[in-house]
Amino acid sequence: MTAGIRDVNAFDDLPPVRPAPTLAAMLARDPLAVGACLWLLVVATALLAGQTFLADDAVRINLVARNLAPFQFDANWLNWLGTDSLGRSLVARLSAGAGTALAIAFAAVGASLILGTGLGLVAGYFGGFAGNLILRIADMILGFPTLLLALVVLYIFGPNIFNLIVVLAVTRVPAYIRVTNAEVIEIRERLFVDAARALGAGHARIVFAHILPIVAPTLLTLASLNLAMVMLIEAGLSFLGLGIQPPSISWGLMVAQGRSHLAQAWWLTCMPGLAIMLTTMAFNLIANWYRIAGDPQQRWRLAGSEASK
Repeated sequence: MTAGIRDVNAFDDLPPVRPAPTLAAMLARDPLAVGACLWLLVVATALLAGQTFLADDAVRINLVARNLAPFQFDANWLNWLGTDSLGRSLVARLSAGAGTALAIAFAAVGASLILGTGLGLVAGYFGGFAGNLILRIADMILGFPTLLLALVVLYIFGPNIFNLIVVLAVTRVPAYIRVTNAEVIEIRERLFVDAARALGAGHARIVFAHILPIVAPTLLTLASLNLAMVMLIEAGLSFLGLGIQPPSISWGLMVAQGRSHLAQAWWLTCMPGLAIMLTTMAFNLIANWYRIAGDPQQRWRLAGSEASK
């Protein structure tokens, strides 16, 4: 009896179990990811301001104030980033362009994420003829360069926002199909899936309750990377004249419109170009952070020295 009590008391010498670090705590330990989140917060604030308060200023022409240089703090604070060749405020136009860029990026990536994940789950879990057909269609889409396919489709059907979202979504779908299919093929052979099947769980419950939560972190990381890629493609198409069309405003279109004034007014192209660069870099940094935070084997890198003891 005494030995049994001694054995029970021996557990008092074990170190206390520390709770798993939260996402906020892991984010605080990555300065680059924190900076990326702060920049995206600035972009989101500019987006809301551009849609709510600055919509009229983004299109208001003032030929007296045309091509004003940036960082001249005069009576009109909207001109502190300069004005374009028609005297329109770059602050207001950058804010309006943020809404266009993020709306297209999130719509295209969201649509491709949902469609690609669904098709990848079917191909990976059921396989067979349907799975092979899905993978072959994905290979066909992957065989065309994304920018070239977008140029052809938009030239034929017209450059508008809906067609732009559709073509960007379709070109991103194969990546989700491939990643989801590869993950599901490996997960479906695990013991917990066999156990769920033996307990009478249906295919839908196994796929959505047991397999999808394991695949989700990888897909969300890929989606973060695709947000940056889609923004770059949209900016490139707008720069070439097959993306956003005037009078709509987009960062890529602003770069194209300022190209002819580059020698006299460098800020017309540099300011929207800098916004594109910083925003895409922020999405890439957040994707890299989430890849580590969502991986139990790599999470210790963001958990702090206490968790590694």
